[in-house]
Amino acid sequence: MPARRTATGLRRPQILDVTLRDGGYLNSWRFTDATVREHAKVLGEVGVPYVEVGYISDDPALEPTLQCPPDLLRQVGEDTGQARVVAMLGVNGRGPQEVTDLLRPRAEVLDVVRLTCFVERVDHVLAAAEAVCATGVTCSLNLISITAYEPEELVAAVERVDRSGVVEWLYLADSRGALLPEAAAELFTGVRAAWSGMVGFHAHDNLGHAVANSRIALEAGFDLVDGSLNGYGLGGGNTDLAEALALVGEVDRPRLASLAERMAAEMPPPPPFQHLYPLTGRCNLEQEWAPDVWEAHGEGSEEFLRGLDWRRYKDVGEILGKV
Repeated sequence: MPARRTATGLRRPQILDVTLRDGGYLNSWRFTDATVREHAKVLGEVGVPYVEVGYISDDPALEPTLQCPPDLLRQVGEDTGQARVVAMLGVNGRGPQEVTDLLRPRAEVLDVVRLTCFVERVDHVLAAAEAVCATGVTCSLNLISITAYEPEELVAAVERVDRSGVVEWLYLADSRGALLPEAAAELFTGVRAAWSGMVGFHAHDNLGHAVANSRIALEAGFDLVDGSLNGYGLGGGNTDLAEALALVGEVDRPRLASLAERMAAEMPPPPPFQHLYPLTGRCNLEQEWAPDVWEAHGEGSEEFLRGLDWRRYKDVGEILGKV
């Protein structure tokens, strides 16, 4: 088993931009090549150190930022200048050899790959992480939907990852946008104590706590927080990139505002159930369940969600009466 490589030795907090990946949920990742290139160029110029391009796949039918082919990763790297190029990979159903095959042609133009991971899938994802590390690409294990688990479960998972000695980065993702600041501080402190490597936080803003929770993560000793232009992202959106940058230093708000206007031109109108996301956050539901609730309850969806208790739901069937 490979020993975990040290990150960079730098502990100054940094920002990772997720606009192209998480914002892609809003427009089905249909970004023009010119917008992707301008996005990368401006982020490099304003000093964003990490730029996530999208998801990794070899399916030629998908949009470029859902494939992250080597040529795209190379171009983004050239356009950003000094920024590190990042991509995400879902490994459910993928064995180590498939992970190796996906990463080998991208390894020279990809700095960091982030593997999504539910707590109960840690061992499976660690096997994929070993394959990532063998290619020389920095590997991040991203624990997702963290409010679906008790804090003790999360810390135990982090300790398991730490003992493995495989990955360089660890991330916590508030995928549901349900994390309250008063719970965040204790959780982040426990995770930081259990993990000695680079650690980051990815927020969603369903309840309006994305910036506050990102600040709390940094105060707890986290090294990275994510942000996106205009907060573009799945469901309730992410931490606004300008606000994330302001947490760690100076920010060129006029340049980012101009870039955000260009990005807005490629975004469609919000879906008819957009107003449900604060309520799904209040109930601790996955972002992806909002369309199911809308289909089942239509205009009565708000009343339905207001009647739900906050629980650590694991399946949409628990709220729609299917399990």
